[in-house]
Amino acid sequence: MDKSLIEKYKNEMMMLKKKADFKAAAVNTPQQGYYEEGRQDIPDDASDENGRLIAMVTYTDRIYPVKNARVTVFTGSPENMQIVGTAVTDESGKTGKFELPAPLRSLSQQSDPSALPYALYNMMVQSDGFLDNIHLNIPVFRGVTSVQRSDLTPISVAGGRTEPIIFNEFSSYEL
Repeated sequence: MDKSLIEKYKNEMMMLKKKADFKAAAVNTPQQGYYEEGRQDIPDDASDENGRLIAMVTYTDRIYPVKNARVTVFTGSPENMQIVGTAVTDESGKTGKFELPAPLRSLSQQSDPSALPYALYNMMVQSDGFLDNIHLNIPVFRGVTSVQRSDLTPISVAGGRTEPIIFNEFSSYEL
């Protein structure tokens, strides 16, 4: 057998291994804004005072994006809302990031159950030809970008319903 062929094969295998090692390292690298237990280099809370929220608006079981849907992020009740921000979805049904104040991360390490380590926001989604969606109690964590999906219902299939559909997103997070 030709030694140059063996050497060429060996070099190709070494290159493939290096590429695989590089990809594995990239996949296993912690992403900015995600907590990793035991990690010592989490940035100080003062460097990132906000959490972020992106809305993804679709219809028909999350298959089709809704372009130009109006998204309003607010606190308080829908009848007495304090608007925090508004946006319009792009052709993929996605808004830009809402920058939202959130509590210190260190609250998640305290035993006081009354001090939540996240802020709760509400979101209303409106688009012509669809029932409005209202999402209540969306948790927003400091330094984290969250995505809130909203699947709209076409008025044509709502069976005469005209009032908004309300979703309570609250879950108890045992931290």
